Amino acid sequence: MKANQQPASKKPLNLRALQNTPGFMIRLVQLKFFEGFYEQFAEMGISPASYAILALVRDNPGVAPSSVAGLLRLQLPNLIKMLNELESAGLIKRSRSKADRRAVELVLTPKGNKLIQEAAKISEPYNRRMLAPLSEAEQGTLIEMLNRILPL
Repeated sequence: MKANQQPASKKPLNLRALQNTPGFMIRLVQLKFFEGFYEQFAEMGISPASYAILALVRDNPGVAPSSVAGLLRLQLPNLIKMLNELESAGLIKRSRSKADRRAVELVLTPKGNKLIQEAAKISEPYNRRMLAPLSEAEQGTLIEMLNRILPL
């Protein structure tokens, strides 16, 4: 039975108010995307958060953990736990900044680079599948609107 369905003997739920609540709908879309992500990327053993971290480090070699935490809206202790796991898996490397010995920089290892390259190849068809109910123009508009709501 789907989430918005009731047993045959009950009348359908009125969802108009919730369907017109952006935060509620965005949360449900997020859950749908996460469910699809875990299905699509299961055999790679990668989560949405680790994908985001690896992509961010790939695109910004030497990025500071505090910048990653801020951008991904993660508490620094939670990010540190994820970085420990990624480092233990041999996917990232933390090193001291040459410019400021107090600062830590993140870089991908060759293994991490390979994993994010493979994941990026899978993410294109995954995103197409998840956005299939929208036309190509609507998909572009959606991304544009999301970036206006939350400029990064």
